[in-house]
Amino acid sequence: MLALPKGCPVTVNLLAANVVLFIAQFASQDLVTDIGLLYGPFVQQGEYWRILTSGFLHGGILHLGFNMYLLYMMGPQLESNLGSTRFSLMYFGSLVGGSLFVLTFGFMQPTLGASGAVLGLAGAMFVTLAGRGMRVSDSPFFGLVVINLLLPLIVPGISFWGHFGGVIIGGLMAFTMVWLPERSRGKKPFRNISVGVAILIVLIAASFLVVSVK
Repeated sequence: MLALPKGCPVTVNLLAANVVLFIAQFASQDLVTDIGLLYGPFVQQGEYWRILTSGFLHGGILHLGFNMYLLYMMGPQLESNLGSTRFSLMYFGSLVGGSLFVLTFGFMQPTLGASGAVLGLAGAMFVTLAGRGMRVSDSPFFGLVVINLLLPLIVPGISFWGHFGGVIIGGLMAFTMVWLPERSRGKKPFRNISVGVAILIVLIAASFLVVSVK
């Protein structure tokens, strides 16, 4: 049996939130799904919460299980290594980034799932490893991430842009909050956090802008 990771409160809460909301989806006979999934025209009508809520909903038990497995495996490593605040910024930055890419390139595609956020953590881990001189391909998650990026090209209905956007933004967050400071021997974690907050705000603002011009 898998044990809950200790000393990683954000990871535990994210796991719990995703599971609880999946139960709510089932119990409400998909009413929660209809209210929370990402769909460009609905966001355009002012339902902006969908940019975030879609990242906590899933299309089935396998969808949930795969994403939560990746979160369970990667979350504690990143959170304990980088701290809960930077970890949170990377997770939610990746989530919003995935939504932004969907709104920009797949406006009419209904999308849900934590894949963008979780793959963003993988992108962040890869950038962190590369910055520390390690081979990204040696990571046990490398193959899973590649499969996740290829699946939308093979299986209809899976959002490629949500997956791709999450990886790109997660990597960007790690590059600015981990890779650059470590390369410059920076010792200013609060400044790194401020940069992460700024990126998250820009991503949210960009999502609103994209919706307004569609």
